[in-house]
Amino acid sequence: MRKKTGLGQKKELDAQLNLTPFIDLLSTCVCFLLITAVWIEIGTVEVKQSHGTSAAQEKKETFDLDLVFKDPTQMNVNLKKNGKRVQGLKVEGETFEALMANLNETLISQVLTFKKKSIEIATATVTPRSTVDYGSLISTLDVLRKNKIVNIGVLTASGN
Repeated sequence: MRKKTGLGQKKELDAQLNLTPFIDLLSTCVCFLLITAVWIEIGTVEVKQSHGTSAAQEKKETFDLDLVFKDPTQMNVNLKKNGKRVQGLKVEGETFEALMANLNETLISQVLTFKKKSIEIATATVTPRSTVDYGSLISTLDVLRKNKIVNIGVLTASGN
């Protein structure tokens, strides 16, 4: 006589699963996603090209702004329209901090309200001298950005 298969003792339905490898894999995936989320935020920095674009531009009246350092406590601010200077200002301060405060006030009172009209600055260029340190240059860029001037370039002054 043959034994019929499958008629023996019944197996238990409770299987023992080892969850440790699954938890390890899950925690590794969570760490990876948390770390890469930072790079996604950095990848969304808005960058605009100030000159040379072939895109259709609006017919707004825009001006350009040039800031030229003479020394760490003195700069010339030139407002230009179509490449021609329409206003030249000299901004000074006894210290660099005073210079930045005077620059901010000059931008608000005399540049951005040129001839008592609110104007838009298309581009701004900053030309530092060799005596102006990097932190001072960054502070100048911060003052421009604070006044909603975003298309900013830095030029090098030759022979300084």
